[in-house]
Amino acid sequence: MASLSNELLNLRRLLLTMSAEVEQRVNQALDGLLKHDLRSAEAVREGDDPIDQLDMDVESECATILALHQPVASDLRYVMAALRINADLEKIADLARGIAKKVIKLEYLKPMERPPVLLDMASSVRAMIADTMRSLANGDANLALNVRGADKTVDRQYKELMTWAAQQMSIPGHDPKALLDVIGIVRSIERIADLCANVAESVIFAADGTVVRHQPVVRSAS
Repeated sequence: MASLSNELLNLRRLLLTMSAEVEQRVNQALDGLLKHDLRSAEAVREGDDPIDQLDMDVESECATILALHQPVASDLRYVMAALRINADLEKIADLARGIAKKVIKLEYLKPMERPPVLLDMASSVRAMIADTMRSLANGDANLALNVRGADKTVDRQYKELMTWAAQQMSIPGHDPKALLDVIGIVRSIERIADLCANVAESVIFAADGTVVRHQPVVRSAS
């Protein structure tokens, strides 16, 4: 039987592999949206199997550690956090796939100009997911706190885009199917930001045992 330290190292390896895969898929989906890059969008749409396998591998590793080693203190916190992070990462991957599918549909509908705030929102989420994965890799609670704060920026951009969408509906000539797909994409991007904040909260819990899930957002001073 492998030692607890080796099992934890393997869990960390699996979780970081999954986080890198998920980050790549989000970036590819956003490239498909903003650069009309169908190849990237199709890669995300067709590439779900590795994520599903990693999801099961992480769950299995966590179950093994809990059943055979009965970890305590920081080790137990890490396993508990890993289970939550794994679930959130899998949801982010699903959202990226949904974005990719809509991006592909949009390319065959009447062209629609991407509003500037959509570019800003995509940039915000790219930064969020990069910081989320870095905080996970380094166990950086301060960076994770900043990820929680960044979610507020995405929420504001989401509201601006919903206002824009409502205005577009009243303008003749727009394809309603295309507009509905854009709205769906915007909602998925906003949800990805929420899930990044969830992962950040789990990183903080694993680092020092602090539960911030129901606390007001305070950005780190560092």
